[in-house]
Amino acid sequence: MKFTVLVFTLIFFVSGCLNSEPPPPPGQQIENSTDKKEDISQEAKIEFENDTGIVVKDITIKPKGTLGGDIVFLVQNESDEECGLVIQVDMLSDTDELIVSVGVNSPTLVGPGEEMEIKGLFIGKGAVKAEIKSINCDNMSSLWS
Repeated sequence: MKFTVLVFTLIFFVSGCLNSEPPPPPGQQIENSTDKKEDISQEAKIEFENDTGIVVKDITIKPKGTLGGDIVFLVQNESDEECGLVIQVDMLSDTDELIVSVGVNSPTLVGPGEEMEIKGLFIGKGAVKAEIKSINCDNMSSLWS
């Protein structure tokens, strides 16, 4: 009888330990909040030579959960040619630490004088700033056909 009680107690204890996971260490806890995340908008800070005729009017970072989100560019083509736009951007933390580099391209050609909103996805926990590294145009319209 004592042996049976000991075996059941041991099985109960072991099965309870195997089915439970320890909580994640501090700083790595997953946020399950359903609160609406605040959009982060910033003025475009262009610190590179841009000869494409594309002007970035606004950059908005829209967090999705805790591991990333969307980055949205409002651009205008001030050149006389169509542009298959590719924007290379570094996503930074609030302390300007590089989180991830992302390339975002326009879904269609941006025509002369046309304004377009271009959206891309980034994965990087803690990204709150965007710094444009380069803007390129590929004027081969066959790529967007």
